Amino acid sequence: MDLNVYTLEYLVHQRLEEMRASQEQWRRIGAEQAEPRALRVVLGHALIRLGRRLQPVPGGLGAVGGGDARGGAAPGAVRG
Repeated sequence: MDLNVYTLEYLVHQRLEEMRASQEQWRRIGAEQAEPRALRVVLGHALIRLGRRLQPVPGGLGAVGGGDARGGAAPGAVRG
């Protein structure tokens, strides 16, 4: 085997090993960062659901004017 070909194969082999190691490192970093995002999303959705449950029901006890949640008149109501 020619020395130039052998040297080239050796260099390519070393470079491939470096690239694989780098790829593994980036994969691990990506996996670690995915967890906090997922937790934040779940927590955010839970807080939104809790907020919706705590809102007063339109037309229920304590509602003023009997309008809908957007502040408009009830369906079929006549405005004067």
